[in-house]
Amino acid sequence: MTLAPLPDALRLLPQRLHDLALQAAAERNDGEPEDPLTVPLCESDFTRVSLAPMRQGWHVEYFGDIWGEAFDETLACLSRQDVADCITSLSFSGPDSGANGTREWTFAPLLDSAVSFPRLRSLFIKPTQPEDHNQSLVCASGQILEEAGDIARWVRKTPRLSELTVPNPPNADFFAVPLPQLRCLCVGAHFDTQQFIRNLAAAQNLPQNLPALTLLDFAESTEQQMVWPADRAPGGITAFEDYEALLNGPLGARLRVLRLRNTCLDLAQLQRLQGLRPSLQFMVIQSTIGGYVSHFAQDVFPWRHLVPADPGLAPYRK
Repeated sequence: MTLAPLPDALRLLPQRLHDLALQAAAERNDGEPEDPLTVPLCESDFTRVSLAPMRQGWHVEYFGDIWGEAFDETLACLSRQDVADCITSLSFSGPDSGANGTREWTFAPLLDSAVSFPRLRSLFIKPTQPEDHNQSLVCASGQILEEAGDIARWVRKTPRLSELTVPNPPNADFFAVPLPQLRCLCVGAHFDTQQFIRNLAAAQNLPQNLPALTLLDFAESTEQQMVWPADRAPGGITAFEDYEALLNGPLGARLRVLRLRNTCLDLAQLQRLQGLRPSLQFMVIQSTIGGYVSHFAQDVFPWRHLVPADPGLAPYRK
């Protein structure tokens, strides 16, 4: 197989980001450079771009802050058509810093450009992990915690996408984009599901919509771990009927793997869904957002799921 040539702009980007990290470290130390053998990585700027050959193209992995010169230069580089032409896999993640906030990925400079990614097969934007202090999301420029169709704008640029992982659900615009090769779709948890499962169930009859999708991994709204039921927004938690409509339709018939994360469906509902598609590899995963023990006594958020009884003992075992 012939490997796509690596444009100079992309080849030089890792060193450029390394230089920026060294400059930031020196500024913190009043002009003195850090000792690379003694300063812990967790205390230094380690924003980086990694490159690796992958399927006749290049895997590009950005790890760093969601703002600043390094991220701006990375987006500017990716917005070049000669760079985008060679990329087969693209990943965004970064360190979890701060506390009880958000990590808002805003891709406006790239999404506003005319660039497209004709080889891109995998797009990964890291979802929130249980131990994270901040909730990750794709956020539109000028919006407050609103995705506002930016995931749809992303996938319009990726006609051959086969794997997509995003930290929050896309809005209904996503389902108007033809994605004929998308096989794996993983959607992370956020407080607003944007009625994702309902929209997916309603759109599954469109002939151009996700004809190759066989794996769906969906995380329920974080509201059920952060807000008491009486205080939740109406319709904020995915209804059983939405899952039922999805599995009863043609897309449900094509699915081979369904993973539901942090669902609040009861046993009877889960078994009913399995009964609709007996051959479906249907998994429930509980990996909820963590909480501080010091806050338990204040009873300000639902926390009892964080200290469950031994699941092998009563009342869990008959």
